[in-house]
Amino acid sequence: MILKELSSEGKIAYLIKPILKVLQEAGGQLERSEIKERIADLDDQIAEYAEIEKVSKKTGNTYKEFNFKFNFAIKNLSFCDLLTYTDSSPVTLTEKGLYLDVDSLDVQKDVIETSKVFWEELSKNNKKNKTVDVNDSEEETHAEEKIKDEFKETLLSAIAKMSPKKFEAFSRALLNRMGVEFTEKGVQISNDGGIDGYGYHIDANDFRTTRVVIQCKRYNYSAVTEPEINQFLGAMNKYQADYGVFITNGRFTNSARTAAREGSPITLIDGNELVRLVKRYELYITPVQTYVLDDFYNTEE
Repeated sequence: MILKELSSEGKIAYLIKPILKVLQEAGGQLERSEIKERIADLDDQIAEYAEIEKVSKKTGNTYKEFNFKFNFAIKNLSFCDLLTYTDSSPVTLTEKGLYLDVDSLDVQKDVIETSKVFWEELSKNNKKNKTVDVNDSEEETHAEEKIKDEFKETLLSAIAKMSPKKFEAFSRALLNRMGVEFTEKGVQISNDGGIDGYGYHIDANDFRTTRVVIQCKRYNYSAVTEPEINQFLGAMNKYQADYGVFITNGRFTNSARTAAREGSPITLIDGNELVRLVKRYELYITPVQTYVLDDFYNTEE
């Protein structure tokens, strides 16, 4: 079953179980952006589908169909009393959703078909008497999330345009902010056995110094695979590193993540984590404050 080739309804159904699983694993509550990232990490097909851009026939603007299907999946789950959400709060599993046996869930019968009753009711109650169609209805928008997504896309687009050399410098600058001090050796052994930087991290809490090696891969289309992780593990052993950091602006395949957990300690930083870290350490960015209007201002009554 290839996700991107499924029907519109099939794509929504495909996302249901991964959404429930990551929410259960997180204890029942996550922001929408966090759910998207975690289900992409869980399933390579979702990760690939999430990056596909299409062009609107009406406006000519580009959009990601994945965002539409994801929001419909969330809405369907709320109709079935498996989760709740508001514009200003995270997505939260109900008690029913928290203790649900996800593997035994019949998505088509218990979620998709059940939700159709609610969609039909919404259609009848629509003030403008427009049909609310799960396939054609516009995506629900959340102002704060939209701002975050726009920043994320702008930042990742800028990183994608970096040369490999600049991306390595950017990665070292980030890790330097995180407490890693690089030596000249880190530059001299660049591209040698999968190592792009060598340094030390000093933990002020327990006065421990650890040897760190990094590997940087600026990929605009491909994902980091298991063989690349295994090569990096070999390089870590060669340089007797205590742990490694593998940085990419893209993503890691599931097999790559598994390989990273089974060998010497490796911290994986993908595009999503890069965005979080750049914001946290304010690396080459200037924070600004803005405001968005609540729904109060958008109603005529």
